[in-house]
Amino acid sequence: MELIIGGGFLGSYLVEALRAENAGNIIYTRRDPALRNLSASPRCACCDVTDPVSVAALSALCGKEKLTVFYLASMHQVDRLYENPGEGRRVNLDGLERFLTVFADRTEKLFYASTDCVYGEMPAGKDRFRETDPLDPINEYGRQKAAAERIVNRFGFTALRYPFMLGPSLCEKKHFYDKIRESLLNGEKIEMIDGMFRSVLSYRDAAALTVALSRTDGPLPPVINVCGDRGYGKYDVGVTIAKNLGADPSLVVPLTGAQGAKFFKDRRADNAVMDNALLKRITGLSEILWEEDQCS
Repeated sequence: MELIIGGGFLGSYLVEALRAENAGNIIYTRRDPALRNLSASPRCACCDVTDPVSVAALSALCGKEKLTVFYLASMHQVDRLYENPGEGRRVNLDGLERFLTVFADRTEKLFYASTDCVYGEMPAGKDRFRETDPLDPINEYGRQKAAAERIVNRFGFTALRYPFMLGPSLCEKKHFYDKIRESLLNGEKIEMIDGMFRSVLSYRDAAALTVALSRTDGPLPPVINVCGDRGYGKYDVGVTIAKNLGADPSLVVPLTGAQGAKFFKDRRADNAVMDNALLKRITGLSEILWEEDQCS
């Protein structure tokens, strides 16, 4: 059985990727009870990892089947975590530990959605972060995700450090990628920071790579960077999207880091580009491009 904990953008693409390979037994969980639909394919169940009753109900639904789990449940809004760290810990740490305690004995593989934010700021002289580099997160989100990775690894499972991901939303909520596209197609200007370099992937490719990792034989390392080959500044991302839309790239207005600070309450790294050599060795891929770059 394939079990996706936490819906949203990446979860929707994981469902799509699993369907593409005809995976037959998928349960996709959301926090909202109104979205529960056990007759559809995949089955959509309610699960709030902060609620022991909800986790127990999901456990009963899964029965004794062996599981491959894609764990995406998270409070991931960086500035909300800065303002409400306790609320974040209840979801990101307490809820995670509760889930693993209940489900670990029947879980063959579990992939936990972590983030490049665990690394912190790129040290002078380095070009990208590797899985073995020490972690020095500079915001509450990165600190909680680093702590969550330790929990996942203690149970013997794998954390996947994802980069900056974007793409059209497949769920009921619009992604900011959709908003960027709408603005550019309407001839409206958008502001993006000329800097803040990160690795980039589309949600579709991130999901496909995740499913590929879940199909590998043998043990996996405790941490894997799941990212593309190149790093991009936020402004570069906007310009690339504009060009692929046939929109005027000058609609993307560059901001300095100081100007962009108006958007944030907690700190962001200026450079968090990751190395993907380990991912390539495991998957056998020689090149991993951001989907928008494949269109250029």
